[in-house]
Amino acid sequence: MPSDCIMAALTTMKRQAIIHAAGALALIFLLNACGKTEQPAAAKPAPAAPPAPVAEKPAAPTPPQAAVKPAEPVFAAMPVDLNGFGSDEPAHRIDEPTRGVIIIEPKDIKHTNQQHWDQYDCTAFNAKRWGRYEVRVTYTLRNATLGTQFRFAQQPLKKTLMASSQPKRAVYGTVYVDKNGQYPFSLYAAATGNEPGFEIHEVAFVPAPEGPLPVQAADGNIVLEAGSATTWSENMRYEPKAEKNCLGFWTSEDDIAEWEFEAVKPGRYKVTVVHGCGTGNEGSEVAVKLGAQELKFTVKDTGGFQKWSEAPVGEVEIKEAGKQRLVIDPLTKAKSAVLDVHKVLLTPVS
Repeated sequence: MPSDCIMAALTTMKRQAIIHAAGALALIFLLNACGKTEQPAAAKPAPAAPPAPVAEKPAAPTPPQAAVKPAEPVFAAMPVDLNGFGSDEPAHRIDEPTRGVIIIEPKDIKHTNQQHWDQYDCTAFNAKRWGRYEVRVTYTLRNATLGTQFRFAQQPLKKTLMASSQPKRAVYGTVYVDKNGQYPFSLYAAATGNEPGFEIHEVAFVPAPEGPLPVQAADGNIVLEAGSATTWSENMRYEPKAEKNCLGFWTSEDDIAEWEFEAVKPGRYKVTVVHGCGTGNEGSEVAVKLGAQELKFTVKDTGGFQKWSEAPVGEVEIKEAGKQRLVIDPLTKAKSAVLDVHKVLLTPVS
């Protein structure tokens, strides 16, 4: 073939390759503009032979759903809190006792504006007994969120509040009162501007247990230690000293002790109250309650309030696994004090 013919053929092939490459680039730009991420087959390097026209073998299009598909795992991974409707607040207990709860009203809280924050101070908190309390603040808030800090003595509790046009309760955590008496506390909040967007409706100090939630042992026994009880009381309290480790100062029959625990094995259990009673104070009548079940016993002299004696009071039935609540409720007080309680034992009945 003459050289000029060869040159003409090569020139023609180059022009075709350039045209096809330009078409492939245009297709890639078009797919990217439509949100596609896959590269079309025609975008691969051209073989030595002249490439086939792009129109003869188009790349398989990506389904339109692929563009929004990644959003599904995000929602699937997020936990859903049905009790708090998306918040981390514990569900409100309808039958919660009120004995020993200390309520601070707005009239007892002084509000001052600082340069970068708002400050709420109170000196009206008066604890009749020592012990642990859960702090709950009821508020309304116009802002989307508000960073706050509650400070009781040297015990700081931080909480980010969410907007609410209706009074909303927030649990900050627990504080410890080491002796009875009057204590100041403060709440600090980020400044909300000239118009007040944050309002405190109530601050509540609610009795809380000293120890952890009791759990059932592998052999089925359940031990309810004194320190794990919630003392719904004004006088009775947990005494943490090693030689005591009990619920003492039980000088009012209106004070009750309550244990919340997890039961794994349903069935019948023998109930034993390990207690002490000083000479001359015997004779008080006490009820042990688990749900609608009630066992009664009369306190006997053990030789001292910290001289422990086991008193079998009967049997109860745990009908299903899960959260349970056992209560010791004095019905009468014979003399100066009812009893001291060291612990309660629940033993499976074979």
